[in-house]
Amino acid sequence: MMGTRLIITAGIAALAIAPMALAHVGVLPSTAVNGQKTEFTVRVPAEDGLTTTSVRVDFPSQVSVYAVADAPGWTSLLIKHPDGRLRGVQWSGGSIAPGHYVDFTVLGTPREVGQSVWPARQGAAEGPVTRWTGPPEVPGAEPVEARPNTPGPAAAVTITATAAEAAPPGDSGGGLWLGVIAIAVSLVALAGVGYVWSQRPRDLPPDGPEDQT
Repeated sequence: MMGTRLIITAGIAALAIAPMALAHVGVLPSTAVNGQKTEFTVRVPAEDGLTTTSVRVDFPSQVSVYAVADAPGWTSLLIKHPDGRLRGVQWSGGSIAPGHYVDFTVLGTPREVGQSVWPARQGAAEGPVTRWTGPPEVPGAEPVEARPNTPGPAAAVTITATAAEAAPPGDSGGGLWLGVIAIAVSLVALAGVGYVWSQRPRDLPPDGPEDQT
């Protein structure tokens, strides 16, 4: 039974660890196709138990953003280059309570293969502005959080040359959750099978008179 409990605990821990790397401003999908019009989602969770009241995102030079969706309860201020092209957007007037998040969406077309970085600044009702303007997270590396004098990792989207290299359409991080959940369920099922097998009789009863001879 002790082994079963350890395996179940490991499965639950895997579920608990998954959200840690997502506790900052992110942009989805994580990959996009060069030259293909894409809806990008800016996902903003409340940070450090504070209520978020404003969010600013600067658009990368590799992506031509041409429209910003209305967000209920929020006012969007478009920030433009001198020639009128969108350079960024600031949302304000709304609020994101601790334990909640809000999705903002923009439309854009990737123009260059490689990594595009989306710096963001997150304001709160009380407290300093949290800067997500540092180097993007590296897969497998220790998660980095923002500190008063140290910016947290900026969101990044990889731009690929073809659709075959990109993530499936509509992928918004659900694949990660499904994978983690599947692993946890498999571990629990494996533990159950092991326990049942350990409780089996050492010798099976005879099937009929011929087995008693």
